[in-house]
Amino acid sequence: MSGGMLTFGFWEREVLLAWQAERAPIVAAGVALALWLAGRLLRSARLQAAAAGLALCVGWGLALGGLTVTPHLPAERLPAERLPAERLPAERLTVLAVVALAAGLAVDFSGRAAGLAGFLLAVAAGWWLAGAPRSDAEAGLVLPHMGCLALGVLLALRLLRAPRSPWSTSAAALTLWGALAATGAPAVWAACALVLLAASLGQVAAPRGTASVRLPMAAGLAGLAGLAVLVLGRLGRGGVSRFDLAALAPLLTIWALPRLASRLPMAGGVAAAIVSAALAVGVVWGAVRLGLVR
Repeated sequence: MSGGMLTFGFWEREVLLAWQAERAPIVAAGVALALWLAGRLLRSARLQAAAAGLALCVGWGLALGGLTVTPHLPAERLPAERLPAERLPAERLTVLAVVALAAGLAVDFSGRAAGLAGFLLAVAAGWWLAGAPRSDAEAGLVLPHMGCLALGVLLALRLLRAPRSPWSTSAAALTLWGALAATGAPAVWAACALVLLAASLGQVAAPRGTASVRLPMAAGLAGLAGLAVLVLGRLGRGGVSRFDLAALAPLLTIWALPRLASRLPMAGGVAAAIVSAALAVGVVWGAVRLGLVR
């Protein structure tokens, strides 16, 4: 220890995490591709289905420092009090991804209803991302945040349940990354979105409709976007900032993608995914450039 800061050789923790965050998307893409290929060779549909979720867990774990997270945030550090943008609760995303993947795999193996698992995951995600309040007083402080985060996960699950294009999740993640980068969000947020994009490539050719595919990706997308609103934005205080628009931009992409897919069928919808993401990012960028939001 030196000055209350962890060191790794001559690197301080913050420097190491920045180095890891730059490489996390590459690692996530490699994990997704390796697991998908392994599933093909072994003829394991479950391994293919888990490729995206496992890649997301590994990528976010690398970018955010593993699973080292404070289980409970005391009342004075709950999101209602505005956490630092580069720190908690962003690192809570890794735990969310692990839990979502575990829930998806459990449902796939047991054959029970994925709808119930999705609802319980949404409730747990809202509680966890809002700081895991343990008392009525703490829960009262963040109840609106908990509700909005849970609804966000449910909405993502609904929108990505039966997409017309297998590229829906990738297009939404691409939009989130581009919008966060265009609005000048702290680097860790854009890095997390890029990891989500890299991991989503593992589900494009995976068996569709399985919970182990949908739950981690939907929870990851909604969790990252919801935290961006909660920590960076102003929607919770009656205003709208550029970061709020960036977090909501994937909704525009998901709406536009099926409408473009029929007109741009090249490469199985890749062109439609890229164009719809570019349009959504362009709307956010234009709003910022025109001074409509700050």
